Amino acid sequence: MPAEMTDSSNAPIKVRADNRVYKAPLFGGALPIGLGTIRLGLRLANGRGSSPGAGWPGLIVAVLAVVVPLVWFAGGLAVRRMRAGIALENGVLSVRDRWGRLVLLTLESDVTGLHHVRIPVDGHKDRLVLTSVDDTPLVLDTRLWEEEPLRRLLGRLAAPPAQAPVRQQGMLTWPQFRARFPGANVPWRQVHFGWFTALVVILAIAYIAFFVNLSYFV
Repeated sequence: MPAEMTDSSNAPIKVRADNRVYKAPLFGGALPIGLGTIRLGLRLANGRGSSPGAGWPGLIVAVLAVVVPLVWFAGGLAVRRMRAGIALENGVLSVRDRWGRLVLLTLESDVTGLHHVRIPVDGHKDRLVLTSVDDTPLVLDTRLWEEEPLRRLLGRLAAPPAQAPVRQQGMLTWPQFRARFPGANVPWRQVHFGWFTALVVILAIAYIAFFVNLSYFV
């Protein structure tokens, strides 16, 4: 069926989560991660200089130190793929986050605007803010959703009966953003990227130190 016919009908539209943004750096770094894991494992197993090696436990612990966070990360992506979603069915728009929690439930006709903004976060700054009559503004990173279904969804919302206006808001400072979209939620790690980075570095150092010492007590 042509896209034009689908868009003009009342057929349900479902948008699934797209994890390619997260998976790309992981796949790109697979080789150095693997080589780094082997090098770390051999160093813990054989020791260096006057430092004695931990033997096979050191190699096993080094592999686990890398595999555990990778499994956790991959599991998080799988959960998001299964549970996150946007749906427009029978005139009702619903959005679920990565944990399957309902973060927006509103009538299609109650959508009041589709606002394209740029906010002062690290990296990709473009966001789409969806406003409605009674609900808190919802902030979406469009890169994290399937492109074609999302395009059709936004086209439907901009057409009758919703006729939600599409506005280009440009770059907004945090005070401007909060004043224009009160209650809109942006993850803490994006708002306070410097503090988040420092926390990650500290936790990574502690994590590595824990596993290095663990190898000598296994």
